[in-house]
Amino acid sequence: MIITISGLPGAGKTSLAKELAKRLNLKLLSVGDIRGQMAIERGITIDELNAMGTEIDLLADQKQKEIAATNDNIIIEGRISWYLIPKSFKILVTVGPDEGARRIFEEKKLDDGKRGDERVYSSVEDAKDSIKKRVANDRERLHKLYGIDDFIKPDYFDLVIDTTRSKGPRENADKIMAALRERGLI
Repeated sequence: MIITISGLPGAGKTSLAKELAKRLNLKLLSVGDIRGQMAIERGITIDELNAMGTEIDLLADQKQKEIAATNDNIIIEGRISWYLIPKSFKILVTVGPDEGARRIFEEKKLDDGKRGDERVYSSVEDAKDSIKKRVANDRERLHKLYGIDDFIKPDYFDLVIDTTRSKGPRENADKIMAALRERGLI
């Protein structure tokens, strides 16, 4: 089984993917980690990497397609993994913009820039503004590369989970496990 998890920054995609991978005993590939490593290797932030254009996108996209082609039991977490791996069970993880920005601000404050691919935000509003610009940049790039107008349109997905008021990845994973059982996938 291949599961793809997509969504906006701060929605909890990575935490949810880790929880599901553990429960289902599946490998996990985070496209954010691939891109983060690419940024670190170049000594730049993820925003600067994203501004480099389509060459970077194509490298990251090709890598996840190659991994999916050689793994039948994997969770791939990334913005357009649903598009690149159409034979997957596609999950969209949503979050309200204020809550997403709050989560990212808190995470980066705790991280204190140690990860190296994202800057530390000065406030929740700063994080919210950065997310808004990043999503706009993503939309522009993805439209140019693949003709995708709205990469988080619910119609593209098998399951949509709103994490705005959730108690965390365990609760959300419970919902996904129930949906997988209901569909006879586990």
